[in-house]
Amino acid sequence: MRTIHPFSGVDHLCPPSPMLSTQQVFLIASLLCFVTFLVLFSFRENGVKGIRQIILASVLGMAGNILYAYGRELSPFFAYEVANGVYAAASAAVLVGYRRLFRRPAHTRTLAAIVTGLTAAVGYFHYVHDSFLARTVIASLYQAGIAGAIGYTLLRARAEWRRPYYPKFFILAMCSTIAAGHIYRVLRQAFTSSPPASLLEPSGWNVLILAAGAFALPVLAFGALLIAHRRILLLAEHAANHDFLTGALSRRAFFEIGNREIARVVRTGRPMSLLLIDMDNFKPVNDMHGHAAGDRVLQDFVHEVQQELRSIDSLCRMGGDEFAVLMPETGPSGAAAVADRLRVRIEQSHALLSSVTLSIGVATQKLEDTLNSLVTRADAALYTAKQGGRNRVSMKQEPVTHACST
Repeated sequence: MRTIHPFSGVDHLCPPSPMLSTQQVFLIASLLCFVTFLVLFSFRENGVKGIRQIILASVLGMAGNILYAYGRELSPFFAYEVANGVYAAASAAVLVGYRRLFRRPAHTRTLAAIVTGLTAAVGYFHYVHDSFLARTVIASLYQAGIAGAIGYTLLRARAEWRRPYYPKFFILAMCSTIAAGHIYRVLRQAFTSSPPASLLEPSGWNVLILAAGAFALPVLAFGALLIAHRRILLLAEHAANHDFLTGALSRRAFFEIGNREIARVVRTGRPMSLLLIDMDNFKPVNDMHGHAAGDRVLQDFVHEVQQELRSIDSLCRMGGDEFAVLMPETGPSGAAAVADRLRVRIEQSHALLSSVTLSIGVATQKLEDTLNSLVTRADAALYTAKQGGRNRVSMKQEPVTHACST
């Protein structure tokens, strides 16, 4: 019976039982690729870059393993060139997927040229100059290079790593194992006194290396799945905590952060202030220019306000044209100064924002405050600002029990 080695298109005679064993290896690898495809396909619309390329790699890997499994029933062209070309393309797609997962240039055209060259080289050392060693070296060095490039991509992006770290370490370990295995295969083939004529020979080492090569692709696709799953969770968390239109924190995030800051004030005695902001004359913008213009005003407003805030401050959209700013480590005088800077900045802004002014209520937390009582006092100050003619800052003049303030 004629069969091929999965990465070099080796053609030779094998006894029936080893062929059945290796066929099962390829079919299991194909099944793993299919399972990975099903899981990844459900993630395809979640906005994580690289998912579509890993899905493509799973499909190609499934096809390549099936071609290897039934190589003896296929014509030599499909058993050699097509099988190796498809599997090489699958490996390249995995690399592109990882590059995009970590926001790195994909170099798709370069990889396509390399896959084309590898397929042509396999054909040359099949039809023109039949050489099992040459096919082995070409295919194994390519797969080792793909594994090394994936590992290098992860290491270059280590500054962006976020917990949990185990998926990254798992992928790095797999890349190292895959690359080492292919290099070992080349050295064993080139320098042992009695190199195997094929990895399909019925020996434990050959079956082990064959299985490792066949399972490399689904393992790397599974590693990408772990990273993609974490990215999807982060995106969902970001969507829950941020206003879709303006990018400001959401009302949900306001209460989460606010309660945390209330607890910090009680624990440390350090001050925290709250600004409640209402945009004056916002409704006429919607009425005169349309809701698209109103959306742009809200976006510009958030951009302008963020220029005046510190990294520890939290700007939240409470609903409509109402916003809140949580200001840790800030007492009444500091909060009033920031509020007035915001009011002046918006008053002096250009374009659509020029018709909008701010009324701002300021309150500083007292030790007995809950978040709700702090919001109530800031809201009362905001009402005073609105009743006083708008475009002004008002604060509750109540004694503050903090030992220090900014």
